[in-house]
Amino acid sequence: MEIKESFRVNCSIQEVWEFIIDPHKISSCLPSVQSIEVLDETHYKAVVKQKVGFITATFQINTEVLEQEPPNRLVLANQGKTILGAQGSMRSRDSITLTAVSEQETEILVQSELKMGGQLAILGAKLIESKSKEIFAEATANMRNKLEKGGN
Repeated sequence: MEIKESFRVNCSIQEVWEFIIDPHKISSCLPSVQSIEVLDETHYKAVVKQKVGFITATFQINTEVLEQEPPNRLVLANQGKTILGAQGSMRSRDSITLTAVSEQETEILVQSELKMGGQLAILGAKLIESKSKEIFAEATANMRNKLEKGGN
């Protein structure tokens, strides 16, 4: 499944770049992240609890930074398996592209290729896509709020 969304924030491209490359800052915007552990500059682990329909699952997700083109592009690969709840797996490749609209406005384009396996995949693409859009809307609102109020 492919997800593609964009939004704008009233911050310079450099401010947005510094925010998105910090795993703690970017993960603080995602409503379902329970913990994050930075292993090194290009690898980290997250524990994410998610409910889709009537099924709840907690995933351990390993993330690797595949590409960095400061301050314009970041590409991540994620692999996860459930550690609690519904059995399943997920893989995604996510790219975040930043474009300076002006000195103090940046457009953020997020593209994700997501593959689910197990019980969550049985729910079907429409339900997962709908939930992904809901999560994205909340995450972008959180990100916009944090960036426009100083990036914390």
